[in-house]
Amino acid sequence: MIGLGLIAFLLALYGNSLWQLWQQSRQSHWSALFSDSYFWHILRFSLWQATLSTLLSVSAGLLTAHALFYRTFWAKKWLLKLFSLTFVLPVLVAVFGLIGVYGLSGWLTQTLVWLQIDWQPQLYGLNGILLAHLFFNLPLASKIFLQALNSIPYQQRQLAAQLNIRNGDFLRLIEWPYLRQQLLPLFALIFMLCFTSFAIVLTLGGGPKYTTLEVAIYQAVTFDFDLGKAAMLALVQFMLCFLLFQTSSYFSRHTPTVLGKQQHWRQPLNRTFTLLHSITLILVALFIALPLLNIVFSGVTSPAFWRVWQSAQLWQALGYSLTLAPFAALLAVLMSIALLLAARRFRWHYRIKTANTMMNIGMMILAVPTLVLAIGLFLLLQQLDFSLWHLFLIVALCNALIAMPFVLRILATPFNDNMRYYENLCQSLGIRGWTRWRLIEWQALQNPLRSAYAYAVALSLGDFTAIALFGNQDFSSLPRLLYQQLGHYRSREAAVTALILLLLCSLIFLVIEKNDDRTDSTDL
Repeated sequence: MIGLGLIAFLLALYGNSLWQLWQQSRQSHWSALFSDSYFWHILRFSLWQATLSTLLSVSAGLLTAHALFYRTFWAKKWLLKLFSLTFVLPVLVAVFGLIGVYGLSGWLTQTLVWLQIDWQPQLYGLNGILLAHLFFNLPLASKIFLQALNSIPYQQRQLAAQLNIRNGDFLRLIEWPYLRQQLLPLFALIFMLCFTSFAIVLTLGGGPKYTTLEVAIYQAVTFDFDLGKAAMLALVQFMLCFLLFQTSSYFSRHTPTVLGKQQHWRQPLNRTFTLLHSITLILVALFIALPLLNIVFSGVTSPAFWRVWQSAQLWQALGYSLTLAPFAALLAVLMSIALLLAARRFRWHYRIKTANTMMNIGMMILAVPTLVLAIGLFLLLQQLDFSLWHLFLIVALCNALIAMPFVLRILATPFNDNMRYYENLCQSLGIRGWTRWRLIEWQALQNPLRSAYAYAVALSLGDFTAIALFGNQDFSSLPRLLYQQLGHYRSREAAVTALILLLLCSLIFLVIEKNDDRTDSTDL
């Protein structure tokens, strides 16, 4: 019953936002929007930058995964951990690191000047957007393609070696069919992430020429306070995102990741592949590690280090972040548990479509972007006199919904496994309710729950979308403070704030890694 009540609540929440947007858009003229050349420019650029970002990420991820699979080196484990860290890294922290490396006064520019090369990198604009999207999506693509390569049975590799199928022919005949299964779902997923990118485009876009739909909605509300235009843009954003979400769900495939020891057998490749793999891994490692090193170096050596720690603004933002993130994560985990308990019950009774529909509703935030949801809530509650508690609850709810797709993906398999393994036993012994949770469920779910909660805390800690709309001088967070410092060219203070965020997310990442290692050892 709780799960069904949650479904009703989510449908009412999303439905209200879309209804509020539709009601507000009726006060404006759609014909004026569609006849506006700037709207079509924004739409074209949103699709164009997402397409380019996806092509770069998928291509580089494919090459990186191939190199990681075939090359064994001492830092391989740490490089994979670095890839995992980018999943919980706040966007604005990575943006600060990229500016420190590729900006006009960054490490790359200083190196080129030292080498007397007359060329400067242009970070702001399309180049910066593509670079930041590549930073976040390259590790994701690499890990998914690496799982696909690991799923190839070792017997196929040994048989191919006996038949003298090697190098390019082996890639084309044996590996490519497995990689191709992940190509379309991964392309759809990364395209959707890049299309709905907000903080990256807001900070690195550099002007109206490089504005996306998401940023245009934010500007219409905060700068122009044109709610009718914002509502129309938000509805266009929703329709496109819903289409992308359905496409991504249609193409989604499951790749097994549990491997036997014999499946690590690999046949040697020629020198061309070996050299290409070595160059790829060096460049990728530098590309991911240098921005993070820049954050640490800039923060520790900042002349404003101690002054920032004495700032009341920092402590206020830190206090709200450390309160908001755990609360939003708790909401995300509790809602996910309620949804999974109901969905697995329907699945047990062979009502697969109903269970899948419930899971899709839990992931609806991918189809209704956070900014669209926040705008709808803003239109509904604009007549109220907001207090800090109202703002806190709204932002916490938005952040919880953002984290829910990730929490659901982490918990879905162990929840369904528990149902499959123990349901008949529990029914025969009359074990139900809290007793079942304490004796049966918790034993298998405690590590996945800790990992899911840690991921949700990290995502909420680094989220900027909801706080950008509802935040003010009395209610802020570390990402919002970092954005303000970057916007006012206070790079010394921004370095310290970025370092604090990086350290907090690294601590959370260590919790995730510890739980993952504990789970692996238990499985063995």
